[in-house]
Amino acid sequence: MLILTGLFWSSSALSHPYHYINVRMSWPEAQSYCRERFTDLATVYSMDDVNRLVNIVDAGYSGSVWIGLKRGTLKRWGWSNGENTTSQYYNWASGQPNGDEDCVSTYAGVWHDMLCSNKRYFVCYENSGYILIQSTKNWTDAQSYCRQNYTDLPTIHNSEQNNQINKILLSENYIWIGLFLDSWERSDKWSLFFRHWAAGQPSMSSGSGDCVGMSTADSGKWFQHRCDLQHPFICHGGEFNI
Repeated sequence: MLILTGLFWSSSALSHPYHYINVRMSWPEAQSYCRERFTDLATVYSMDDVNRLVNIVDAGYSGSVWIGLKRGTLKRWGWSNGENTTSQYYNWASGQPNGDEDCVSTYAGVWHDMLCSNKRYFVCYENSGYILIQSTKNWTDAQSYCRQNYTDLPTIHNSEQNNQINKILLSENYIWIGLFLDSWERSDKWSLFFRHWAAGQPSMSSGSGDCVGMSTADSGKWFQHRCDLQHPFICHGGEFNI
């Protein structure tokens, strides 16, 4: 249910209600506002959450809204579906990972880090199992394709799942899986890795921005912005009496 109260919309769910604040602030100001009145800037766990956020923004607004993601300093491995990799299964090839490449492919059942811009075949998953897509895409476009047509790029928890994927692969091909490396941190410090970047994002170029806004005009895709820009924003958590 959506409730309009003054300057914000509220969308409730079992674990993390969202509140759209129709006031323009910088990212740090928005973070302070959310922490004072709710819990924090919005944490996004899944595509269902992306859709909820898009739906609570004013229908007439087509710009960006701040969410709770900001560039950090420590790079970590995580899975496309949002899981982190703490104490989880890895199956790196000898000498891997070996550089600054931030996305992972599998070749003959072992994993290699690669430039995310490389175009490869990829695997999607859904409840019925794994699907090999014999169309070359970069990692981000492969992720978008899987989310639109299936569930996501695959998360691999153990050797059994790794072997299941290896059985459907083509020989002599590197295939994208759902593992990636990044330094983006959530405002509430939860180690969740769900991302919904727009094409070409995030950029490492100078001045590209360290704070993240959700585009209401691009299916809720995420873009980098300078943190001092003024945008409406979305908080999450219960409202505090102050």
